[in-house]
Amino acid sequence: MNAVSQGADEREPSVRTGRATGGAQPAAGPPHTGRRRATHLGLVALVVVCWLPLVVILTASRTVLNPAFYSQSLARAHAYDRIYTEVLPDPAVDTLLAGLPIDSSLVTANLRTVLPPATVQEMTDEQITRIVDYLRARTGDVELAVDLRPIFGNISGLANRYIAGELGAGTSYRVASVQDFTHGVLTALDDIAAGRPPASLPSIELTPQDTDRILPLVLDRVDPATRARVGPELRALLRSGDVAGALALIGPQVFQGDERATARLQASLHGSTLDLGLRLSDLRDSPAITAIDRLHDVAATLTWVTVLLSLIMAGALAGIVVLAGRRGVSRVRAAAGAVIAAGLGAALLGAVLRLTLPNPLTSLAGPRSPLPPGASAVLVDFSRHAYGTVEGDYLRVVAWTLVVGLAAAGLSLLVAVSARWSRTGRRRRVATAFALAVPVMVTVTWTAFPGAAAEPRELCESSPSLCDRRYDQVTYLATHNAMANSEDRFLGPSQDPTIVHQLDSGVRTLLIDVHHWTPPAQVEAYLATLPPATRAALAPLTRGAVSTRPGVWLCHNLCQLGSLDFVTELGRVRDWMARNPTEVVTLIIQDDDVPASEIAGGVAAAGLAGMVATPPDDPHGRWPTLRAMIDSGRRLVVFTERQDLPGTFPRGFYRYAADTPFAAKRPEDLRGCVRNRGAAGAGLLLMNHWLTDAAPSRRAALTSNAADTIVGRAERCRAEQGRTPTFVAVDFSTIGSAQAAVDRLNRLPASAASATGG
Repeated sequence: MNAVSQGADEREPSVRTGRATGGAQPAAGPPHTGRRRATHLGLVALVVVCWLPLVVILTASRTVLNPAFYSQSLARAHAYDRIYTEVLPDPAVDTLLAGLPIDSSLVTANLRTVLPPATVQEMTDEQITRIVDYLRARTGDVELAVDLRPIFGNISGLANRYIAGELGAGTSYRVASVQDFTHGVLTALDDIAAGRPPASLPSIELTPQDTDRILPLVLDRVDPATRARVGPELRALLRSGDVAGALALIGPQVFQGDERATARLQASLHGSTLDLGLRLSDLRDSPAITAIDRLHDVAATLTWVTVLLSLIMAGALAGIVVLAGRRGVSRVRAAAGAVIAAGLGAALLGAVLRLTLPNPLTSLAGPRSPLPPGASAVLVDFSRHAYGTVEGDYLRVVAWTLVVGLAAAGLSLLVAVSARWSRTGRRRRVATAFALAVPVMVTVTWTAFPGAAAEPRELCESSPSLCDRRYDQVTYLATHNAMANSEDRFLGPSQDPTIVHQLDSGVRTLLIDVHHWTPPAQVEAYLATLPPATRAALAPLTRGAVSTRPGVWLCHNLCQLGSLDFVTELGRVRDWMARNPTEVVTLIIQDDDVPASEIAGGVAAAGLAGMVATPPDDPHGRWPTLRAMIDSGRRLVVFTERQDLPGTFPRGFYRYAADTPFAAKRPEDLRGCVRNRGAAGAGLLLMNHWLTDAAPSRRAALTSNAADTIVGRAERCRAEQGRTPTFVAVDFSTIGSAQAAVDRLNRLPASAASATGG
């Protein structure tokens, strides 16, 4: 016993010593583990510190250092179109144009024709590229200058479009020789080049050999590219004896009136560039320019800074992975945690930047803005879109950072859980999967097919509330001289968008003028009625307008100042109506010199005959509802001002309607609702609601197209004539809020919208 006890006693110290030694190892662990944890946190902090400037650099590269960022922000603000609908109508523009010898309304009405949005965008994009090149340190300074070649190109095309296409048409005389014929043709070309109509044209029957001798002499008047393009057709016209057609083909190519005017303008500018005499370096005292300079200085080193920060961050992530392995924790989750921390840090930085760097252009809004209201509104909207794009891009980078980190961490956890889950029972796995799958499937189905749970809405004129109203119980937005638009390059336009684009914007009634091509005597007679300054401005564009074109045309006053083929344009209306099967459209046609049979023939040729609705035979008869018109497919109503074909179309507008005066000169002329044409108590009412002096006025439209102005006058019509207007016709329908006014009028009860019963 003693021996055993002694042996046990001898072993106990060693056992205790072993326990003590074993216990000493954990005691030494925490300092070692703590150092690793501190190193890990330091590496995570390094990842965050590197990622913050990288997020800013990535955002800047996609936005303020990218020309597309500015172009897209301007486009989202509709800045290029708003120049004509908000900036030009501003009263401040009249002050800027006060020194010109031509009425300012004539200038602003036609400016979109000479300087369309596409040209403004092209010129703006050039300036944007220059500024971005400076911001990216590709250039040392920015010269503030404007390249005017796009404007020159537009001016050069005006004569070829508006001076009649067939400049050489006229009386003919018989010649005895090919030599006399050649001399006569070349003399006619000289007249055309000078902007004069040829007094007469030579006539002779040419052989193929004669044609081949004359053709080079005629083509010698144009450049080689034009020769190659028109040569074959010109030869065929000469060979067939169609001298007028031949001169119509080549005449616009030799007319140099606009080219000479452009050359004089270029000479006064000493080239094609308008130098504003400023450089960005001259404006460095401005705080905004100082900020641009700082970005310019930093941009030169952005590439190297980006590479350096990326390498440091990659090294820190690698260190985190290595440490995680030594600590016995998941390497993926450790790296994912660092990425998540970087995303959260970037989100916090974004919040700080949002508070400390507000939108600098919002100060332009309000009555204290140094800019005219129209210009300041466009700039403020542009800045909001631009600022929103910067914020959105920054948040997308932050969001993707967090998504990557959370996805990596989630996958790592999923792998760990799946390993444990594989050891559970089969029934439990199936039940869990089913419980998770059902709500996911329901959510995905609901998101992908939201219409399945929604009730379809019946629409008439884009509104479900109008379906049960009769045609005469609805108010429609109408465009005066709808064909005369700047997008189709009419001089003296009354609208900006094309007819189809007017329909896209909510217009449902088109007031159009149909004509045969304007003869020379009528051109001279019209010019004689204009004020001297206006006549002088338009005369170069109509000089030599001796031409004949067959068919029916959409023109206003002079076809030489803008024209559209009647059938072609109606074909575009047909296509629009096919794309919009719940819309009812009305045409009110001024038909001074075109027989009703030609108008009806044009409607049929355009494929619209099957869509035309026949009005009631009795002017006071009952019109169908919009739903009935849409269901029947007969949803195009065609009126003419002067002619009437009972039993079919077109019908005389003033059998069914009355209108208000259309020669308003002052705003007060648009306050009353005096009946002009048509019978008292007519079932339809056209409210002519525009001002015209020298030309359709953008500035006047800004006031007259205000919703309150239109609704107030419509209420006067209801009081004075017993009904709300059926058609509200305006100039420049995209200026002001005419569509909003029509929407307000259509919210009236049907009994108030029309006084007619039945």
